[in-house]
Amino acid sequence: MISELFNTMHKARFSGIRIVPENSPSLQASCVRAFVESVVEAKDCNERIAQLQFLPASLLTATLGRMCRYPQLRPLLRAELTDPVQFMKLFNGYAPDYGTLEKCLREAALSGRPQVLKDLASNYCDMLRAELRKENAPSHLRARVLESLKFGDYLYEAGWCRCGADVLSLTQELISLLVGQRQGPGQLPRPHLEMECLVQLLRAQIGACLTSKAAGTVEKLLTFVDASSQRTDSGSPLVKAYLQLGSYYYHVQDYDRCHFWALRALTAVGGESADSSTGDVIDVLQLIALFCIAKERHDLGNMLISQAVRRARTAYGSLHRRYADVLQQYGFVLLRTNAIVPAITAFTECLDITGRVYGMLSPHAVVLEGYLAHCLYLRSHTTGRFDMALRHAEAALDLAHQLMPGSRQVRQQLERTRDLILRGPDSRRSTKECQPPRERDYGAFSLHEIKEKFFELDSSFERDGLACSG
Repeated sequence: MISELFNTMHKARFSGIRIVPENSPSLQASCVRAFVESVVEAKDCNERIAQLQFLPASLLTATLGRMCRYPQLRPLLRAELTDPVQFMKLFNGYAPDYGTLEKCLREAALSGRPQVLKDLASNYCDMLRAELRKENAPSHLRARVLESLKFGDYLYEAGWCRCGADVLSLTQELISLLVGQRQGPGQLPRPHLEMECLVQLLRAQIGACLTSKAAGTVEKLLTFVDASSQRTDSGSPLVKAYLQLGSYYYHVQDYDRCHFWALRALTAVGGESADSSTGDVIDVLQLIALFCIAKERHDLGNMLISQAVRRARTAYGSLHRRYADVLQQYGFVLLRTNAIVPAITAFTECLDITGRVYGMLSPHAVVLEGYLAHCLYLRSHTTGRFDMALRHAEAALDLAHQLMPGSRQVRQQLERTRDLILRGPDSRRSTKECQPPRERDYGAFSLHEIKEKFFELDSSFERDGLACSG
């Protein structure tokens, strides 16, 4: 069937029909439609089709995208997407736009076992271990390292933090094999790759609550930071390292060290004109906002996270995973400041974006449903509608059982939230809610203005900031 697809296009070319942008999409679409329909009509459409591996990325993407229209092909779609070789052909072939790939992943998750990315990551790790067992390092080792860094980052963004940490841990071992290989022109040096891998690994370990492993990664990363800070060409990698070190210390509630690294990131981040620093600026704003909230500087924290939301919406649009991440942090800040209604609005919008990008069978949905359950429980002290909170708590628990059956810590936290809701109102809690300025009420401040405001509002911030920048 695959050969017939190619033969049709070749016959059209030899018969005098020119394959040009005006007619090639329709010809390709007709071939793909005919092929997928023949698969649907086959008696057993659950067995993998060996010929698919020979298709180029563009044609394979179109074929899998067409298969999404047929529910009976979901097991086959899942089998293709959990094959690391097949998935990487799509993943590397269409880096700028993952729309079709993510649609396929959402559809494959409905096949009965929703952990598509988890199983894919397990298979990918098996492939990496097989390469590590080889006596001689493969010639494509550097390309595999870059691919693994990119895939580990994607797993983290999709919510599968523990899977991302597993991939990045093996990537560290791959990088160690680059010692004897020559560096080509334009390629990143090995220390740069090691530092990037450690930064991503630490982020994934923090997200997966692997605190003990993260502590070991921090020690390694600090060594690279000390060495890199002596050079003037480090730029963005150093900022990212500062950010993850600050995030780790915030996670373990060591706020003095969190403050130190947040200030170093703020003073080191590039200007507004550098496109590559846009994400760094947004991440810095989020980190120092969380620090300010932890220190009960609510006005400053709310202003900073609002600036991050504004920048993320402008840079990424209102339907993007990075914007959803900032929006989730915004909801968390509002919740910490007892602004319950705005927090519910932020988490609801974030859940809608996450569902449209990753589908509702995603770890992100578990976290957001849990946040909504807690927010609605607090709100129920005024409205009396505890049933809405209970519905979100049950939805979060159901998703956690499906997606993360081994994550006892997540389930215990959700069960505690459900128990709070079932017990009803807490007479010790004040029902007075905060109404902070809305995100759109703040002006669009420049990075220079934000630094000035941040240092002016607390003399200790200014003193430490001058020490860091000097």
